[in-house]
Amino acid sequence: MDAVPLAGPPQGPTSASGGDRPGPASAPTSGPGSGPGSGPTSRPGAVPLAPLRLRHSIAARITALVVLVLLATTAASLLIVAQLRSLQASFDLLTAVYVEFNKDLTVAYRQSTRIATYMSLTNERRGEAQRPLSPAEEANFAEALEARHVQIQQARAVLDSAFSNPGRIGGDAAITPLRALQATVARLEELVAQTTTQPPAEVIVDVRTQHAINEHLRKLDEQVSRGVVELGNQVRENERDTERMIILLTAAIALLGLVAVLGVIWTVRPLRRLALGVRELARGDWAQRVAVASETRGDEVSQLAHEFNQMAAALQERERRLIRGERLAAVGQLAAQVTHEIRNPLSSVALNVELLADEIAATSPEAQQLLAKITSEIDRLTSVTEDYLGFVRRKNPERVPLDLAAELHALLDFMAGELAAAGIHVVPELRPAWVQGDAGQLRQAFMNLLRNAREALVDASAPPSPLGDLLDELPASDLPSDRAQPAGPTTATGPRITVRVEQLGDRVRALVADNGPGLAVAADEAEHIFEAFFTRKPQGTGLGLSIVQQIVQDHEGSVRVASTGPAGTVFEIVLPACDPPAASVSSP
Repeated sequence: MDAVPLAGPPQGPTSASGGDRPGPASAPTSGPGSGPGSGPTSRPGAVPLAPLRLRHSIAARITALVVLVLLATTAASLLIVAQLRSLQASFDLLTAVYVEFNKDLTVAYRQSTRIATYMSLTNERRGEAQRPLSPAEEANFAEALEARHVQIQQARAVLDSAFSNPGRIGGDAAITPLRALQATVARLEELVAQTTTQPPAEVIVDVRTQHAINEHLRKLDEQVSRGVVELGNQVRENERDTERMIILLTAAIALLGLVAVLGVIWTVRPLRRLALGVRELARGDWAQRVAVASETRGDEVSQLAHEFNQMAAALQERERRLIRGERLAAVGQLAAQVTHEIRNPLSSVALNVELLADEIAATSPEAQQLLAKITSEIDRLTSVTEDYLGFVRRKNPERVPLDLAAELHALLDFMAGELAAAGIHVVPELRPAWVQGDAGQLRQAFMNLLRNAREALVDASAPPSPLGDLLDELPASDLPSDRAQPAGPTTATGPRITVRVEQLGDRVRALVADNGPGLAVAADEAEHIFEAFFTRKPQGTGLGLSIVQQIVQDHEGSVRVASTGPAGTVFEIVLPACDPPAASVSSP
């Protein structure tokens, strides 16, 4: 016979937080870790967090705006610096070249004028007296010539300094007008140097050379005066251009800064909606959610809103559980009191029924049948009261290392007669797997699941589908890795329960599967199947699966409906694995 599939195709999300297994019908399946019984995993229906997109990131937007403002400010600063440098170069050309050159040229011009006057007077005296210059007069005249030569050299040194460092005064465009001055100064210096090498008497009578020197000096004075005027006008124009540029650039940067501020305000405006949502949540509106506009998807605000919505959903779920826990505590206390009041009368009734059965054992067979039915109902009520007391007064588990597979082997042996009487074939697929657990409580949890599976198979009103289990027709290679069927005893038809235990890393997974018709709950009721007192069975107490969930949670594990549907139902229990105890070595 074929093995029953341990998980059929998923039918939808199912929360692991409900009560007794209701019976045949279909219900959605849950993903791993769903529901309160699944431990610290994702909530059902949780939307995965969208990845942060750089182009949608608020930090990227603000950074881009800041960088834009910085770049604009830098560009404006460079333009202003360039304009100021141009202004400074013009000013340096005016003050360090033209003014200094004009100062030295003026001194040389005055000296040349005095020399020309001296020569004119001397020539007149010599023409009248016909006498040569005295040695003192020649020495004074030679000294005057040398002084003029020095002044011309100083003026030329100013021009040479400008040509040696043209970048300081504005480059080649600025020194072009100086080339004419330099040529004139060079010719002037040749003439002046010639006068210093001649005897003073010859220089005095050389009126033509003196006239050429004065003409060059006059021409230089005109050129320099014209250059100073033009350069002064240029400096003033540069000053006005610089002022206008600074005003325009400052206005442009201020406008750009305003745009950046408005951009930041527009970018972070969803934070206001988020703050309002937090305020409403703080006031107790657990259904409060923050809607995120599509254009802000992928930024930090949308992620924060997503996390806020997840937190609100978790708080709403916690509030629901808290209210449910308070109700369960009240109902449990009431159930404990009622059960306590019922147990003693039931015991007395059961004892009196036994005594009455002994008295009329041989007189009335019909009375015997009635008494047997009364005894059966008393036993059922006693079982119900024990279930209620066990639910209310559950003690903490005494956890020790144990082989879950061995415990389930023993449990299946214990229940073999019960299951065989119901015509159910059991397929054990048990591999050694050690857990820290309370053997008695774990046996009770698995016994509840096995009895629920038995009741679902026995109570199924519809005959098995002639198609059988569709997954049985698939090869093992086509099944998911955690659903592949190992080789072993199988059955192709008839009621079947498969129990599997396997260790997956640091977790131990146990599956209890049947080939019944599935859970008989609506889609909106599937999340309640692990709740206390929830059941769809006429004779159910609604505590079986709730007790299973409590026991599994006390063992730091999770329980869920792995799959349900026409192919059957699979319950999955996951527990932390542990190392087997070290073998004891006795001394010889």
